[in-house]
Amino acid sequence: MPRQLTQYRIFIASPGGLQAEREGFRGKLEKFTRLHAEPRGVTFHPVGWEDTLGGAGRPQELINEDLRQCDFAVFVLHDRWGTPTGSGHTSGTEEEWSLAEQLYQETKLRNIALFFKAVEPRQLHDPGAQLSKVLDFKRQIEDGKRYLFKNYDSLEDFLDVLEGHLAQWLMKHENQLNEPAIASLTAAATAPVERAATEAPSAPRFEYWIGEWERLIDSAADASDALFCARKAVGAATSDLQWARASYAVGVGNFHSNNLEVAIATFDEITTRFAIAADSEQQAAFAKALSAKAITLGALGRSEAEIAVYDQLIARFADAAETPLREQVAKALYNKGVTLGALGRSEDAIAVYDQLIARFADAAETPLREPVAKALFNKGVRLGALGRSEAEIAVYDQLIARFADAAETPLREKVAMAFNAWGSVYLSQAGRSTDEERGRLLQAAEGKLLDAENRKPGAGAYNLACVAALRGDADGCRSWLEQARDHGTVGSRHHMLADPDLVSVRKQAWFTAFIAALDGSSNGEAGR
Repeated sequence: MPRQLTQYRIFIASPGGLQAEREGFRGKLEKFTRLHAEPRGVTFHPVGWEDTLGGAGRPQELINEDLRQCDFAVFVLHDRWGTPTGSGHTSGTEEEWSLAEQLYQETKLRNIALFFKAVEPRQLHDPGAQLSKVLDFKRQIEDGKRYLFKNYDSLEDFLDVLEGHLAQWLMKHENQLNEPAIASLTAAATAPVERAATEAPSAPRFEYWIGEWERLIDSAADASDALFCARKAVGAATSDLQWARASYAVGVGNFHSNNLEVAIATFDEITTRFAIAADSEQQAAFAKALSAKAITLGALGRSEAEIAVYDQLIARFADAAETPLREQVAKALYNKGVTLGALGRSEDAIAVYDQLIARFADAAETPLREPVAKALFNKGVRLGALGRSEAEIAVYDQLIARFADAAETPLREKVAMAFNAWGSVYLSQAGRSTDEERGRLLQAAEGKLLDAENRKPGAGAYNLACVAALRGDADGCRSWLEQARDHGTVGSRHHMLADPDLVSVRKQAWFTAFIAALDGSSNGEAGR
């Protein structure tokens, strides 16, 4: 039966060099829509310069017009700024940011998400013109304190935070479809209120208010409505633990409302009250509040303070035996590693990942095994960025050996990612080798990529297409590209036309048709 869907268009803006993020952005929107949004009557549609049709006029203005038709915007920057667009702006991304700010102020754009990818320390010593402009822009954002931004270390971290934004935007949509939550909650007990659960009693108690907060913050309401319930829960609390739970809810509500300093103060109230607690539940509340404080400091761009709070949590509960406390320590170590990587402190990040791995190597609980797998993968990525490919491979091998037989889906996916990353290392080495060595490296790459593909179809398909192309196997290349396309892991038109591994097939008719069917008639990125 036909049903109505609400489509939200999300624009992605980035200078060159962030193709993986652009591809991951599209894949994440497709998956989130399919699994979460479409069942609720919503679709999230990606929009970028790749989708801009050619036409008369300045190319960047055509892209700008696409941005004007969008509901949300995502900006991602790393070490490039771009080139002038002919409008007085220094790059396409700067022009898009200026337009997005204007649209947001005019309430024509619902929200803007801003990301900065970690830069290597060697680049910071001599940033050059391009990176200097990115760093100047970041300082302006920090000084202006008008926009939140997120530093990230790996593609996975970027996609994790992006998914959080999608969830929030979906929640706001659902809230608009319902009656205002505040009106419902403040109505007299005698007034009939439509809700999934039973009506509130005339004098709501703590569990009612905290339950309403959980429903609103996790499913369908604006943060201000959830905050109302959280504050009511504080007033209805009859024990220290209830007070801590409600206060934490207040802090989270303020975080989502962008009242970050207020959120930090709220989390501080919890840690102050439970500073010397001996009860394990109070200690868990203390640790949870510390973790939330660190995350909020990170959202403010106060990375050193964020790291200091993670260190406080780790030191306090280093020897804890209770699983909830061990989980908080594992999360703190992982988040600290990500933040250090985002600051360009790769060696320090690796050392922290090593601490996490050593501390929880033998843990049997899934919530502890997952951070170990994530730390191993991120350690490999960091080593690769430092040019230490042999050490990088050794870490991927360690991850695979540890979790090859895992039944949990997140762990199986990490194993597939490790095989693909390992194969990618060999693929890169093959491009710099002699013919004899090249053949051996391509064979080694193929083996690892097939292992990735066997564990998660599509995980190694694109790189397997590159292997086939380098061997002159056009049919094999075509088959693997189709496999990658079908699983959402194929490169974009821009990336594939620039990929040196695909030179041997680039002029073949089937490749031209494949590209055209994939991305339509896009003429490429303007103003970059």
